[in-house]
Amino acid sequence: PTAGPPQVRGRLLEMGSRRPLEGFPVVATDSTGVSLTVFADADGWFSIGSLAPGPVTLTATWPGFSRAEETVEVGPAGVAPVVEVKLWLKNERFREDELVGYYRLPTEQVTKRTISTEEIKRIPGTFGDPVRVVQNLPGAARSPMGTGLLVIRGANPEDSAVYVDGIRIPFIYHLGGYVSVINADLVDNIDYLPGGYGVEYGRSMGGVLDVKTSRSWPDRNRLVWNTDLLDSGGLFVGTFGRRRPVAPAPADAPSPPSTADEAEGAARSPVAGGTTVEAELDPGAIGIGVAARRSYIDAVIPLITGDSGFTIKPRWYDYQVKLQALRLPRGHLSAFVFGFQDVLRISTPADFAQGTDPDTQGDLATKYDTHRAMLTWEHPLSDDLDLRLVPSFGRDGAELNLGQEFKLQQSQWLWEVRGELVYRPTDALKATAGLDFIGGWYRFRTEFPFDPTTLTDYDPLAEREPFVQEGSGTGWGPDAYLELSWRPLADRDRLVITPGVRTDFVNIVDQLAIFTPEPRISARARVLPGGSLKAGAGLYHQPPQPFESWRPDGNVQLGFERALASELGWEQELLPGLDVDVSLFYKWLDHQIVDNPDASSLADQFFINEGIGRAYGVETILRQAPVGPLFGWVSYTLSRSVRNDHPERMGAEPVGMFGPFDRDQGWYAFDFDQTHILVAVGGYTLPKGFEVSGKVQYVTGNPYTPYSGGVYDIDQDLYYGYSTGAYNSARMPAFFAVDLRADKRFTFKTWKLDLFLDLLNVVRGENPEFVQYNYDYTESTYIRGLPFIPSPGFEAEFEF
Repeated sequence: PTAGPPQVRGRLLEMGSRRPLEGFPVVATDSTGVSLTVFADADGWFSIGSLAPGPVTLTATWPGFSRAEETVEVGPAGVAPVVEVKLWLKNERFREDELVGYYRLPTEQVTKRTISTEEIKRIPGTFGDPVRVVQNLPGAARSPMGTGLLVIRGANPEDSAVYVDGIRIPFIYHLGGYVSVINADLVDNIDYLPGGYGVEYGRSMGGVLDVKTSRSWPDRNRLVWNTDLLDSGGLFVGTFGRRRPVAPAPADAPSPPSTADEAEGAARSPVAGGTTVEAELDPGAIGIGVAARRSYIDAVIPLITGDSGFTIKPRWYDYQVKLQALRLPRGHLSAFVFGFQDVLRISTPADFAQGTDPDTQGDLATKYDTHRAMLTWEHPLSDDLDLRLVPSFGRDGAELNLGQEFKLQQSQWLWEVRGELVYRPTDALKATAGLDFIGGWYRFRTEFPFDPTTLTDYDPLAEREPFVQEGSGTGWGPDAYLELSWRPLADRDRLVITPGVRTDFVNIVDQLAIFTPEPRISARARVLPGGSLKAGAGLYHQPPQPFESWRPDGNVQLGFERALASELGWEQELLPGLDVDVSLFYKWLDHQIVDNPDASSLADQFFINEGIGRAYGVETILRQAPVGPLFGWVSYTLSRSVRNDHPERMGAEPVGMFGPFDRDQGWYAFDFDQTHILVAVGGYTLPKGFEVSGKVQYVTGNPYTPYSGGVYDIDQDLYYGYSTGAYNSARMPAFFAVDLRADKRFTFKTWKLDLFLDLLNVVRGENPEFVQYNYDYTESTYIRGLPFIPSPGFEAEFEF
């Protein structure tokens, strides 16, 4: 404040969030042309005196904010009432500042691609969900109908693993793959590891998706509501126990007269708009985030289809609660509880026949759900030894019902514990010893209208006795791992060598017990300014799937599936914010679990470890980081993935990693083998809160097995198709689509509103997903993918 009695008293506030703007200058110009400058205090208040009576113009400006100006009438100092005023400044860089900084550091992972959540939310076709961006990155094949299946570097969908804060979960997407099971505003970043990852990840041969939840908390409570074509949800994020917020002034601005920066117990956290603040914390201060979402597409579909008798009703919900202690003297402590449920019901008219078997008549219903509760504790035991412990407990369930006779129920309760000790004796060496434990118990029940042991005498019209199969068991797997990160050169970031070993062990009591080691090594060297050479190789194993590893007699003769993966790549920064990444990869698969062709009764092994395969290719991404108004990337993958289920039986000689591809010897193209995958994504921030973005995608069609006729079975009253070519010897036409998105942000004094419009398949090709044959297999047609879909939505945000 200036000398003399105050004549004007005002407050500076940020539009939309109502956040006090400490340290911002206010210039007062009176009727004589004299200008006085004051600075707002920690709560945004300012006062001005020594002004000539008459009109006074108040002006507030700040880098990145709109100019605020207001004229008031003041009287003589000490005589006239003090004029009260509020000045609102609009943050013009909400979007830009919310972006998580993208930078590249030497890392133990050979290929690790991290994209910020705000950058992802602007990509068309993602529905604002950050996890869906993985399908636009190199190495990820296009999933059918946009379902979100993770098909990474030629691996089966079940071969890739998904983690949340280091704990593995079975699914990451809701029905249809349109949205993930974690609220986008609670996600800090997503690490996409297509291959060559370290020993901390295991039990998988494909890629890894590691979703990290946010550890940042605003200085003001934040409430968000989001609605789009699929669902609606709300989010609350706040900090309890936080005192007066203090915004630091930019380096090029005059420093306000404040000592708050020296307050004891100051802590830094981001606020809406990305501005970093400092604030004093109470000893018991906590950050809390609560989110929930529910779909309503099940109520919308009947309005579109009408009363035809055929109904498809998908429905889902999810929830998340996170608590984090903010006043710990050292380390980190947080709790995260989340879960979701998906239900799908398909109904048909009563007079519609679903085949000739009376037991297959009726509606189809599926349900699966997952719930987890986890703690994350990180604590420095000494200056060079850190501890990280993440215990979790949860439940997974699944149900399938077809009519009144076919039923499947399965549930499992799981303990998962991830513990790590990180030792840094010098700045050149880091050693990590870890334990990745999983254990629990399961139950299942199946009901059939017939005894499967009588399938050889199957008669759809004969009287059959119901069959019920129940089972339960326990299992556990304590996987230990050790990894070293060695930086031998004086310039520690110039060369990083990372050897490691992991031990995989699976014990399903009275069913299966298998063990194997997994050595891995990777290296990264900075050869040129801004350019790095990277390489890695290692063994990866995957245990049998649950349905493969259970038998009534307990005689399971299966082992791990195995993959030997290697890659070589180059990363180069071309310009500030513009870089290119090229990776060559090769993966050899053996001991793959396939059907046993010799199985003829329940006494035989249904599955055997006989399959082999290989996947190889090159991945390239040219990426413009979100520096300034432009962001985007162009990714291209050229790959080949093939399999051979029974090479020795088919006489495939020589059987080796680089043997020939001969269909006559049993080799065939992988179901999702896509030779060319090209994706171009770009976005631009315009003035006045507008943003536009687009995506172009071209992908080679999937292989399929051609049929040209059928043989009529008079006993079963149906046709059996016969193929005119080898398995997966034909290929569907290519996929091509163009998606667009537009965003507009409105900033009001007390809240913010985002309007967006996703336009999917604005331009599209034939885009076949499946081949459909007529009843006798003499004619066929393509089932096309998704049509043009306009998806409007909005997001409202309040701060208090």
